Amino acid sequence: MLLEYGYFLFVNPVFEYEGFTIKISSFKLFESYLVVFILSIFIIKLENLSYPSKIVVYVLFINLFLPISSLYWLQDHSREFFLTISLSFLLLFYILVKTPMLKLPTLKEGKNLSFLILFFLTMIVYVFLIVTGGLQRINFNLSDVYSTREEFNASSDNWLMVYLLPWQTHITNLFLLIYGLIRKNRILVVISLILQISIFAMTGHKSYLFAPILIFGIYYFFKKGYQNNILFFITSALIFSLSILYILYSISNNPNILSLFLRRLFYVPAQLHFLYFDFYENMTKFKLSASFLSFIIDNPFGTNPVYLVAQKVFGRDFSPNVGIFGDAYLNFGIIGIPLFMLILGGVLKILDSVSKNTPLVLSTGIIIIPGTALVDAALFTSLLTHGILFAIFVIWLTNSVVNGHEKT
Repeated sequence: MLLEYGYFLFVNPVFEYEGFTIKISSFKLFESYLVVFILSIFIIKLENLSYPSKIVVYVLFINLFLPISSLYWLQDHSREFFLTISLSFLLLFYILVKTPMLKLPTLKEGKNLSFLILFFLTMIVYVFLIVTGGLQRINFNLSDVYSTREEFNASSDNWLMVYLLPWQTHITNLFLLIYGLIRKNRILVVISLILQISIFAMTGHKSYLFAPILIFGIYYFFKKGYQNNILFFITSALIFSLSILYILYSISNNPNILSLFLRRLFYVPAQLHFLYFDFYENMTKFKLSASFLSFIIDNPFGTNPVYLVAQKVFGRDFSPNVGIFGDAYLNFGIIGIPLFMLILGGVLKILDSVSKNTPLVLSTGIIIIPGTALVDAALFTSLLTHGILFAIFVIWLTNSVVNGHEKT
């Protein structure tokens, strides 16, 4: 209800010109609240499980599904689309909770190999950044990051770095940080922070700078024994943050912070999902012809689906990326939603299986940022480019690095 209050108070009055309109359906309001209540019963059951996958489910549910459920009745959107997404969450829950863990091979003496692989990838990333003028771009001024980012983008047109850079900043460096915290190794903690801050200084991406803060928060939270209260903590933090932002907005009438948090973080991804559904509803589906199946399936439009929406709907060149449900629909129609959730469920089941002998704080810490990509990025882009699969690989390697008795 707090999200919807913000929609009436702020999003609709200020950003109606962006399509945040009101067309209330009373019956869909009832449907929406009923579905959220039913799904919440299942989602809450994940709290008692020591599975790192639950943090990905929580992010999808809170950050994407809840605002989708709000817009469903606020703007009178498609029942078929909404209910299919809702049922797909039940499918995901069943895969994670009711199917057995996978028996996967582990490295018995893989500690040296683990660090060798991570060291090799780290060297590639930092050598590339330095060779492409990273030392000349170094900038720690938060108010001037955009010029640094433009210089970096102009000098780093390399397909390999599209993968390696997010892997380094959101997985490898954060793994070193968490591992250092678990081992109480201050040198490793300092090294990981230096590596992370230096990439921020050479690229201008603020998310790299704030990622370690998230990790310190997760580590403290788990260290206090609250790992089975993650959903309660996220929900409480959301309620508290929105309440404070609403009060500040009513006092100052400054929309910037509330726009960034409420509109951009919650309602924009949800709005884009319905926009993609409406746009591609009566059109030929891509069937991954704009992705890794392009060599066997002809692209019906000769361009990628995001660019097509940018041109036809918005009339300009930019990247209105859509998350897993919109991506599923534009590729395979309504059946694509449970299909993609089935694939995601399989991937997350592998994550939980390889994490059995790994501290939960470690596996949770290095999957959370790649996992959030599912909110506004395609499924296979999230798995590969944003590093979900690489994070699982790193967790698998850590089975031979971190002893079972250190589980937190």
